[in-house]
Amino acid sequence: MLFDTHAHYDDDQFDPDREALLASLPERGVGLVVNPGCTVASSRTAVELAHRFPHIYAAVGIHPENCGDFCPEHLTEIRALAQEDPDVTEICIAGA
Repeated sequence: MLFDTHAHYDDDQFDPDREALLASLPERGVGLVVNPGCTVASSRTAVELAHRFPHIYAAVGIHPENCGDFCPEHLTEIRALAQEDPDVTEICIAGA
């Protein structure tokens, strides 16, 4: 079994076939995936994907290159996402 430790399946390039691709990962030998968010919005999407696919876990946070518009409300939302459920595996805050 493979463990994809860093995938951004919320990226636009996966829009055409995201659902089929993610559903097919276990049968292709990918048993676990950590899908990190880089912004509040992509962290929300990472959590949504983790809820829908049992082999996907979310990491939520704000990547340093995405923290230019940071405000305290972002940190509040990231913390809430991190505590949402066991599918969210870590919190990574940069620039806060």
